[in-house]
Formats: sequence, structure tokens, C-alpha cells
Amino acid sequence: MAAMTVAAAVSPTLAAPAHAATTAQPLPLPPLRIPKSDLDIEQQSDEKIQWLQDAKLGMFIHWGVYSGTAKGEWYMENAAVPPETYRKYFTDATGEQFTASTYKPADWAQLAKDMGAKYTVLTTRHHDGFALWPSAHPNAFHAGQAPMQRDLIGEYVTAVRAAGLKVGLYYSPMSWRYPGYYDVTGTNCLPNKWGYTTDPAHKENARIMKNEVYQQVKELMTQYGKIDDIYWDGGWLGQRGSDADAAFFWEPGKLRDSTNQWPVDAAYSETDSATGRPLGVMGLVRKHQPDIVVNPRSGWMGDYLSEEGGSIPSGPMRTGRLVEKNFTICGTWGYKAGAPVMSFGTIMNILVNSWVRNMTVLLNVGPDRTGVIPADQAAAVRRVGSFLSTCGQAVYGTRGGPWEPMDGRYGFTYKDNTFYVHLLPGYSGTGFTTPSIGDAQVTRVFDVATGADLSYSTGSDGTVTISGINRTRIPEDSVVGVTLDRSVQPANIAAGKTATASSEETSKGNTPRRRPSTAPPRRAGAPATATRDSG
Repeated sequence: MAAMTVAAAVSPTLAAPAHAATTAQPLPLPPLRIPKSDLDIEQQSDEKIQWLQDAKLGMFIHWGVYSGTAKGEWYMENAAVPPETYRKYFTDATGEQFTASTYKPADWAQLAKDMGAKYTVLTTRHHDGFALWPSAHPNAFHAGQAPMQRDLIGEYVTAVRAAGLKVGLYYSPMSWRYPGYYDVTGTNCLPNKWGYTTDPAHKENARIMKNEVYQQVKELMTQYGKIDDIYWDGGWLGQRGSDADAAFFWEPGKLRDSTNQWPVDAAYSETDSATGRPLGVMGLVRKHQPDIVVNPRSGWMGDYLSEEGGSIPSGPMRTGRLVEKNFTICGTWGYKAGAPVMSFGTIMNILVNSWVRNMTVLLNVGPDRTGVIPADQAAAVRRVGSFLSTCGQAVYGTRGGPWEPMDGRYGFTYKDNTFYVHLLPGYSGTGFTTPSIGDAQVTRVFDVATGADLSYSTGSDGTVTISGINRTRIPEDSVVGVTLDRSVQPANIAAGKTATASSEETSKGNTPRRRPSTAPPRRAGAPATATRDSG
């Protein structure tokens, strides 16, 4: 009965075939994603973001000098450690030194594959300002310096690419090493743990920090071949306001303003070939990586949205946009000694509730100071991989729907001519009745984990009642497949009718079987459902 109630409330239904009765009334399409422009940069087309939409799972890796302290990635700020003292966690041979002595990125890439991930994202530089590669900026704090003298990013990119995974890089423009970060104008120092106060010299200090960011973004975009994804984090100033609020300082769009109070020196700058004007952060990125996709945490709207943190997704599907859920399984994002690992049940609850809402997920692990991902974290993600090796057909390349999920109980995914019912622990019983499938015909119902056929009956109202579902084999997500005699897809504009010119925007990936959204455009810089990445 609950499933039948849901059927009346949702908008998508199955497309009617050409031979269907003329009385079939397909319901409206869900909102279509249409790329928008912000700061003179247009979001990537559907074709360029499709790999991320299809991937469904990536591995996030927080690793840096903070891994040596074993107190989480915010240790420098939380404990108000002065930069010169913090540097000793890199230079001094102690039990808290960040050494990367057993760093084997091929092992990380293999673990990502074991987890079922299709891409990885590594913190190239976190808020402590330490870069995991040799950086040419004279004030940089980086892995190319003694005693390490390594390019940890180069090793990572090579290993991930060799494993057949997409390459993602995290970068934070903010740096606690610079007092000017809290006082960019030199006239109004924001509260901070180090006791910095307003000082006119901080304006130039902030400009040097900005120079370093432009130099390092250029290095990351030009030295490592094709980069598929950037996870920006920390575009805000002084940990206050939104990332978009700080756009006046970072200039994250296509071009920079020649009259900006914090000019980037020519040595660290590039110009737009068409106009000769200096490039902003995203202009620089797109110049060298035209196919890259990025999140909205730089002050530019991003190609996709982020929902961050360990909360379980709820509510309706995320339609009309691509959304990535990201969370950590180890308490903090960076390594913290003794931190408990999230239970498999909770991990799965986050994952499945994301997938049925049409989201991709980025799951974080935190290697220790030597480069080893702790055994308990590795075991947890391998259990995810075991599930995906069994039920991956109901996840990879699917879309959420064609009906809305029911919080805590069940949801749906679909691909080609099959839709999948995901029964969560909050749903009891071994039977399920689907919403109406209209005049489509069922050709098979099966247990996805085993491939065994299941008994079913169809009602005069188009519902399908399934029985004999095994709820004990994988109680975290019991998945049933229902295969139809036609493709499962939300209704066309008018079933069986040719699309009009106004329903096509082929330059933006909208084909004749799709239509533009009538939903109002939404500024992605500060998504309403997002929370701050504690990492």
C-alpha cells in the first residue's frame, strides 16, 4: 500500500511505446540539467560530466603533514600550532614525522578498485598549506624539500591512471601559514587561533598567498597530464561566510580584474589568448584541462553540487543537477589514531540512500604518516566492494528512479529496460508492491544478488507484487530487479511524438527525447543542502 501511495505522488513514469493506446498519459519529466554560466565560465556539458554520474563511487584520500600528528587534518588550527613549529612534523625525525616511508600509491589504487570505486581524489594541499609535490613558488611548503624530496602527486597520478581509474585532485587555496588569510585588507583581522591582529602588512602577505595559489594551480594543471576532477575546498576567508563571498579576493572565474587590489605577479600569471587579459583560477584550469569537472567550493558555481558530511541523504531525488555526496568513515578526514571506523551498516545506509536519489558518492579514508591506509578502514571499504561485485548492476551507470524513494524504507534505480528496488533495513517483509508501470509488460523479476527468478503478479492498476525476497543475505540493501519489455525511462514530452525545436539544445546535450527544465535556475555557490567539509 505504501508503494502504491508513492506512485501517485511522483512525477516520472515509463515511456509509452508507439503502439500504446492513445489514452496512456505519461507524466512530466523530472527537471533536466541545463549548463549555466557563472563568472564567464559555463558548466560542462552533460557529455563531459556523464562519467561522474555513471561512476557512483569514488575514493577520497586525506593525507599530509597532519597525518604525522595523528590528530586529524585540522590539528594545526585546533591547537594553534605556529607555522614554524608545525614544519617540524615534516623535518624532524620523531614518531610524529610525516615520512611517506611506505607510500605505495599502487596499493591505494588497488584498494579503490577493491572498494568498487571508479575514481579517486587526493588532497594535494590542505589548509595547513603543505603541498604534496615540489612547488616552484619561493614561499611554498612542499614535499620536494628536504628531507622528503619527493613528488607524491606524480606517483599518485601515475598509479591511479595505470589502474584505469579517473584522476581527481583536492586543493585548498586557504593556508594557515599566512596571517594575511585572516586580514586580506590589513584593516580588519578576523578572529583566529594564533592571536593575529589587524596589521597593514597583512594585505601584502595575503597577496603573496594568492600568488602561491595561482602558481600551484598552474603546476597541478600542467605537470601531470589529464586531470579529470578537482575538489576545491576552503575558498572562504578566515573561515567566515561563503566561498562566493571571497570571490573578490581569489578571483575564481575566467578572468581577473586588472584593478584588483591583490594583483598576481606576472611570474605566476597567465593570460587569455583571445583578450590578453589575465586569467582567473577557473580560466587557468579550463585553459589547460578543458574537460575537467569541478565542485563549487572555489567561489565559482562548479559543474556539480556537493552534499558533505556523514548525514544520511533524505527527501526527493536530486534531479536537474549532478550531486556528489562525500563523507569520511574514520571520524576525521585525516588520520586520527584510535578513531573508530564507521560501521558497515551506516556506510551502506549513506551509499544506498545516495544512489537511489541519483547521487554519486565520494567515500574518504585517511592513511597514516607512512602512507598506509589502516587495516580497519581497508576492511570496511572492501566490504563495500563485495556488495558491489554482487549487486553492481543496480548501481553503476544507473539513475535514481523512476519513482521517488521512501525515507528509511526503499528506493529505486534504473538502467536500460530494468529497474531495481532497493529494500533498506527500515522496510520489513519479504514482499513488495511497486508503483504502477502503466501498460509495460514484465519479462522477468529476479534477486540481483543471486540471479534467481522471483515470483510476481501484476495488478489491473499496473502494479507489480513481488514475493519471496531474501532479506537476510544482504540486509543492508536487498536488491530486486524488474525487467520490462521496453526501456525504463521517465516519460518523453509527449510519448510517441516528435520533439519540437524548442525542446532541443544539442549544444548542451539535450537531445530530441529531452526537454529544458522549467525550474528556475539556482546559484550553486552555496547549495542549501550542503554542509561544510570538516576536512
